[in-house]
Amino acid sequence: MTAKAESAAAGLRSILLATAVAGALGYVIQLAAPALIADDASYVTFSVYWSTLYLCVAALSGVQQEVTRAARPVTDEPPTAVLRQFTLIMVGIVVAVVAVLALLFGESILPGPTLMLAGALSLGVVGYLMIAVLSGVLYGLRLWSAVAWITVLDVGIRTLLVLGGLVAGWAPEWIALAVSLPFGIAFLIVWLWIRGRVVGAFRLDVPLRRLLAHVGGTVVAAAAMGVMMNGLPMLLGITTGASDTAALAGLILAITVTRAPIVVPLLALQSYLISLLRGGGAVTRRRVLIALGIALVAVIALSGAAAALGPWAIGFVSSGRSDVDAAMMATITAGAGLVAMMCVTGPALLSARRHAPYVAGWVVAAALTIVCLLLPVGLESRVALTLLVPPAVGVVVHVAAIWWAREPSVEAAG
Repeated sequence: MTAKAESAAAGLRSILLATAVAGALGYVIQLAAPALIADDASYVTFSVYWSTLYLCVAALSGVQQEVTRAARPVTDEPPTAVLRQFTLIMVGIVVAVVAVLALLFGESILPGPTLMLAGALSLGVVGYLMIAVLSGVLYGLRLWSAVAWITVLDVGIRTLLVLGGLVAGWAPEWIALAVSLPFGIAFLIVWLWIRGRVVGAFRLDVPLRRLLAHVGGTVVAAAAMGVMMNGLPMLLGITTGASDTAALAGLILAITVTRAPIVVPLLALQSYLISLLRGGGAVTRRRVLIALGIALVAVIALSGAAAALGPWAIGFVSSGRSDVDAAMMATITAGAGLVAMMCVTGPALLSARRHAPYVAGWVVAAALTIVCLLLPVGLESRVALTLLVPPAVGVVVHVAAIWWAREPSVEAAG
């Protein structure tokens, strides 16, 4: 059977609406957490667990991207077991990775009942892996409405559980479960609904070994991207220690609430952009570069607004507990804008199978992120360098690859 694809315009509307709803609800959680959590240390603990989970989620978005690229509609070809075998292998890998993280950094990223928190983390990571595989197939078949529903269900369930748990004063391990379980619940609901339209309707254009190799590249790049975005609170928690808890809480809050509206929409559209660019001709190289120039102007304007309004907003959200100055707010906003630019250049490269420069840009940026965090300077100076230097270098790597590309498919893609 063949799944009936939906139009690109309808898909964009559905995904943008779902992204807006998901972003708004996620924002509600992030704004409510500092108000409902009594002290800075507990807020840092919550934020670091959230960061750890979503760093893993960011890495596994690479699975979704490659499955999106590889999944093609079919009419009369028999189904294969490639995707099922791939998924089972990936489940084993991600569980092993969580175990290693818990053993190496348990006290830093999973403070308190580390074993139970590691279990919650495993459930969340496996649940998102299932979402990534299913969403990749849905993107490949252009079943946009199903992608939109899985996005909204996931964050909707999480909002109800987490806010309910925070209000009720649940223990950290139960809050962790509330954060993690919605991935698996949303997957099951959408899979039961869409299964009949998906089974037998697609085929991957690569064998298992090639799929694993390609996913290895996209996961490394996505993990590197996650280090710069979702993983920053986790890395700050590991590298800062307990001596600067109040300052750290303020910086984590400012980074979280500032980056989300700038980066999350483009991050959510990664697979959509890959799907559209895959056939070539959707966006030319020149248009991508013009878009980056426009984005640069917008980032400068947003940074000025953040400098003017940001300190007041952070003080209001934290009930006066946190204080972040205007220069730091402008820096945080500029850094978010640079990461958003990489979320445009990345799909342009990946859609044309330019995996090497795609991975290189994110890996170089992630490596510089860790280097900057380890510099022997004050906390705010380290954070400022971490926010600006790595994504700026990453943009340069991607733009150079786009500019010097000679293949027609890359010119069409970027």
